[in-house]
Formats: sequence, C-alpha cells, structure tokens
Amino acid sequence: MKRIGIFSMLLLFTFSCETTFESSGVGVERDTSTFAIYVTTNRQDGSGFLVPFDGLPSGEIDVSQNFDNGILLNNTRQAGTGFDGAVYHPTNPLGAPGVQRLLLDADGRFVEDGFIGIGNLSLGGGQIFGFATSTKGYYTDHSLSQTAVQIFNPKTMERLGEVDCSQAINAIRENIENADRIESTSIGGFMVERDGKFFTELFFNDENNFQVDDKTYVIVIDVATDTVENIAIWDDHLKIGYFSFLNTNYVNIDEQGDLYLGTFIGNFIDPEGPNFRVLRIRKGQTDFDRTWDLNGQRGDFPNGETFALGGAVLNGKMYVKMMAIPVDASFAALSEKEYYAYVIDLDTRNATKIDDIPVGYWRSIHGPELYGGKPYFVVENDDVGRAYYYSYDVESGTSQLEITIIGGQPQNIVEF
Repeated sequence: MKRIGIFSMLLLFTFSCETTFESSGVGVERDTSTFAIYVTTNRQDGSGFLVPFDGLPSGEIDVSQNFDNGILLNNTRQAGTGFDGAVYHPTNPLGAPGVQRLLLDADGRFVEDGFIGIGNLSLGGGQIFGFATSTKGYYTDHSLSQTAVQIFNPKTMERLGEVDCSQAINAIRENIENADRIESTSIGGFMVERDGKFFTELFFNDENNFQVDDKTYVIVIDVATDTVENIAIWDDHLKIGYFSFLNTNYVNIDEQGDLYLGTFIGNFIDPEGPNFRVLRIRKGQTDFDRTWDLNGQRGDFPNGETFALGGAVLNGKMYVKMMAIPVDASFAALSEKEYYAYVIDLDTRNATKIDDIPVGYWRSIHGPELYGGKPYFVVENDDVGRAYYYSYDVESGTSQLEITIIGGQPQNIVEF
C-alpha cells in the first residue's frame, strides 16, 4: 500500500511534536458503544486503517470494502484504545508521536478531533497515555521531563500540567547500587487507572536505554491530588506492557479489581531470553502481591513455555497466546508454527492449551482480549491474506470462529 508514502509527501505541513491541537468539534460523541478494528494492510511499514463498525464485528470482513469510513494511519501495529466515545491513537495519521483523538462524524466516518504532540525522545518502556476520568488523562513526554507525568483533558485535548515525581524517584535512585551507570530516567510502558489510583512504570536507563538494575518499579499516583502515593518495587525487571504497545493486552483488571501486569521480557540483552511474567497488585493495594506471580523461566508451564502475549482475565482464569516450545535469546523459535491459545488457572498456575483453536504463527502482536464477555484469540497461519478471530466459551470450554479478516492483519478491536 504505497498510498501512505505518496499521501505524506503531498502534504505541505507536518504536525509539530510540541504543539497541542484542541478538539475541532467535527466529531460526534455517541451514547452507545461502537467498535473498530485496527488492520495493518502494509506489513513492511506497519501502515493501514482503523475501520468502524456499528457493533462487535462478525462473519467475513474484506478490509478493502470498508475503507470509506475508516481512517488511513501511518502506524497501526502499535494500535490504540477506546475511551468514553472516542478512539485515542499514539501518533497522528502521519506517524508523529503524541495522543491523537479520533471520533466518528455524522456520516459514521473517522475524523481527527484533537492532537497533543510529544517529543521524539523515547526512553525506557516508551511513551504511553491513559485515562483517569472523562476529563483527566495522563501521558509521558520524555522531551519535556524524564521525571514527570503530563496531565491532559481527553475531551478538549489540552495539556493541563504535570505530576512531578522527581522527589520520589530520587529517593529510589539513591539506593541503586549501580547508580553511576544511570544515563536517564523515564516513565511509561503502561498506564492504567483503578479506584482513583493511577499506575505506570519507572525506568532507570543506561547509555543503551536498558534498565540499570534488576528491579521493577511501578509508580502509583493519587488521581485526586496528582501526587505520588507509592513506588512499588519487585526484585526482578519486567518491561510491563512491552514498549507501550496497547494491543499486547498485558495489563488487565479482573472482576474483583485485582490488577495484573505482564510482559515477555525484561531487558532484551538478558541472556535467558524471553520470559513470560505476570505480577499482581490486589484491589485496594498499592504494592505488589508477594504471594503470587507467573514465571515462565521458573517452570510454571508444562513444556517450558517462555513466550506469551496477553493476559485477559475472567473468572479466575487468564487467556494468552503462547508458544508451545521454549523461546531462547535468539528468538528463532518464533518462526515456527507453534503459537496456541492457552488458559491459565490463576490459583494453580496450570496452563492448558485450548485444543479447538487452531495453531498459528507469531505475526500480529494482538493479545487475547474480552469482547462481549468472551475471550477472543487471533489466529494467523498458512492461509495467506486471511486472519481469524476465535471466541472461547468459558462455560462449555469450546471455541468457535467469529470473524474472518481478508486483506489485512488485525492488530486490535477497540470499543468506544
């Protein structure tokens, strides 16, 4: 799809990475939920479309027949998220980093409705945004500050100020053994609100942008006061959320309000290679649950599985896409067709393949997510040009094909 490159060249201006573009008011906020699919149509550069649907999509969908209402995006692989009647994307349509608000107009077409540009400097877990209320969100801009979280209004798309985390960060830094190796600090990787508290990750980076010490730091911000309430520390480094890719779906909250934070990697230079890990922060708590975690390298899974995406949680079970064979630091095993749907019992840590969902390849980074109360899994295999969504019925333990995508690679379904 060469149209994106040509389209970009024809534009006589670009969005400044430090400029806020307020909501234009051309979109229409809706009372009922709408769905949209991110679809990559050019795998070489990650470009594609965000396509809207009146309800949860089903059946066979030819992407080329749905371009009219969709919006062309330079970056679809990272995808975005839905919130309060709008879709928020981590770049503008041309690919400049920031927070892009997208709405449907009166004709049901996606239109741009406000953009907050951020600097191109990306450290640690990468730049990220999240929402606390309908009028308060947070995002990172490392070019503005490496020790602060920026505040914005998701409706007006105005920057409102920042949460200064420097005092709490400096207190942690003083106790790091290799502090002389720290070249920068950063905040990002993931952002999520729960019960008036906002959670995000803190990084201490060396000259190569890798974590200096082998610990995980999660900053907890009180939304009402915009102050740091706690920095939770876990004695092992997890890059939660995998570089701010929202569609990996590593960050989830269950029905009881417990927060699950996952990843498949710490530093990419770790000699053991990928290691699927999940930590938990219980409802009402601001520190890690020390009695529970998932750890692929510890041998939690039956065949030594170490690589997984996702973590959708429902009724005490976690749903992931996982390689059925160990993946080492070379990542060579990802080329094998060994990518299965799994259900993990959170009490016992037992992981079981879901046998009636077909095996696939590692291609899309779309982790399993809940739609209509059911876990959905994306499957890509030898059927070139097609991808499949399978749902899993948690009561019967059976699956069925729900959606067939033709002409593109699905990266996420968002509800907004």
